[in-house]
Amino acid sequence: MGGEKEAVLAVCASDAGGVVYDINTGEKIVCIQDCVAPPHGLAFVDGFLLAASRTDKDQPIFGSAIYFWAPSKIKEVQKSYVAEAIEPIACSKDGVFLVGGARSGHAYIWEIASGALLKRWRGHKTAISCLAFSQDTSLLISGSIDGTVCTWSMISLFQAEEPRPIEGTEIYLNFYNVKQNEHKASITGILTLLRSPCPILITSSLDGNCKVTELMSGILVQTISLSSSVTTIAVDPLEQFLLCGAGDAGIYVTVLNEIGTKNSRLTLSEDNCQILSGHRAPISALAFSSEGPRLVSGSQDRVILIWDTRTWQVIRKIENKMGGHITNLLVIPKGAISTVHQGRNSLAVKFPKLDKICKPTNETMTFLRPSQFSDNPVSFQSSNLLAEQILDLEEKRTPEAVEMIIAMNTRDKVKNQTIAKELVNMNMLVQGQVFDVMDAGADED
Repeated sequence: MGGEKEAVLAVCASDAGGVVYDINTGEKIVCIQDCVAPPHGLAFVDGFLLAASRTDKDQPIFGSAIYFWAPSKIKEVQKSYVAEAIEPIACSKDGVFLVGGARSGHAYIWEIASGALLKRWRGHKTAISCLAFSQDTSLLISGSIDGTVCTWSMISLFQAEEPRPIEGTEIYLNFYNVKQNEHKASITGILTLLRSPCPILITSSLDGNCKVTELMSGILVQTISLSSSVTTIAVDPLEQFLLCGAGDAGIYVTVLNEIGTKNSRLTLSEDNCQILSGHRAPISALAFSSEGPRLVSGSQDRVILIWDTRTWQVIRKIENKMGGHITNLLVIPKGAISTVHQGRNSLAVKFPKLDKICKPTNETMTFLRPSQFSDNPVSFQSSNLLAEQILDLEEKRTPEAVEMIIAMNTRDKVKNQTIAKELVNMNMLVQGQVFDVMDAGADED
C-alpha cells in the first residue's frame, strides 16, 4: 500500500513550525523549524522542493517571504523575500511555475528554476484566497475573499504586455468570469478534474456552497449546498468522492459519479451526503495518500485524524501539539525526508531566489526557457513545453484551441456567406440575360 510508505506534514499558522508524522503509525518523524503557513500557503514542488509562504517579522520592509526546503536536506532552509504579503501559493505539476496570491489582489508567477518573476498583474479587487493550476498547466484558477473565481489562460497571460481590462469585465486577462458562478463569501478551495467529456472545476466557499462548472466554458453544472460553511475540499485519487470539510466540524462525502454530466443540473444538500464525525472544531485541511486508502483530516481542535476510505472509520488519532490550529496538510513520500544534518562540505541544494520585480528583457518568450538546477533530477526543457502546447492545440484540449476553432469557423462562415451572395448575384444576372433573350425571340416572332 502507498500509505505505508508515506508521511504527512502538518503545518499551522503559529511560530511552532511543521511536524512530519508517519501516516501508518502516527509517530513523529521530524519537526521543520519555521515551516508555518496560512491556508493554501504550502506546496510540494514536483517532489524535490517544499515551499511555504509566511509573514516574516524579521523583515519589516517587505513583510513577507517564501521559504524553501529540500526534503532530502530538511534542516536547510532558504528564505526568499517578495514585494508584498503572499498567502496562497500553488505550483504547476511539471515544477516549472510557482504562483502566489497577495492580499492586495495582485498575482505573481515565478519560474522556479531561476527565480525570475515572469508576471505580476491585478487578478482580483480583494485579497486572493486560493490558487490552482489545471491538470495540463494551460489554465490558472484564482479565488478571492469576495467570492469571485477567475480562470486565466497561461499563454494569453504571458503574451500580454500591459494590464488592461477586457470589455465587459473589470478583471484583466480573464478567460471567463461568469456571474452565476460567483460565491457570496471567501473561496476556500479549488479543484480541477479530468472528467469526460469535459474537464470540470470545483470551487468551495464560506457561503456553504460547492459549485461544479465545466472548466472550458464556465457553465454551471451542479451546486452542493450545506447548512454550514465549507472550509476545505478534497477529491480522492480515483476521483470517486468529493469531500467537503465544514465549519460545523463535519466532513461531508459526496459521490462523484454523476457530477460533470449534462443531465446532473441539480442542487444537492447535506441530506445527500455521508457525514464523517470525529473532530470538535471546524475542519481546516484535508489530504489523501497517493493510492487513496487513507484520508488525513486536520481541524482547529489541533487533532489529526487518519481515516480508512473503504469503511470511513478513524484508524488513527494524532494529537498535534504545535501550538496553533492546523492550516495545511501535505502527504509526502516518507523516504524523501532526511533527518540527517548536512555539513558545509556536502553538496548544497540550489534553492531559487525569487525576484521582487519583473526584469526587462529584449528577448521574446523568455518564460519558456527555464534554467537548470544542478542537483535537480527534474529536467526543465522549453522544447518539451512547446511540444506539449502544440499537441494540446492539435488535439483541441486548451482554451486557445477552442478560440482558434471559433475564429476559423467564423472566418469560414463569413467566406461562405460572401460566396453565396456572389452566386445569388450571378444567378440573377444570368436570369436577366435569359429573359432578355426570350423577349428578343418573342419580338422576332
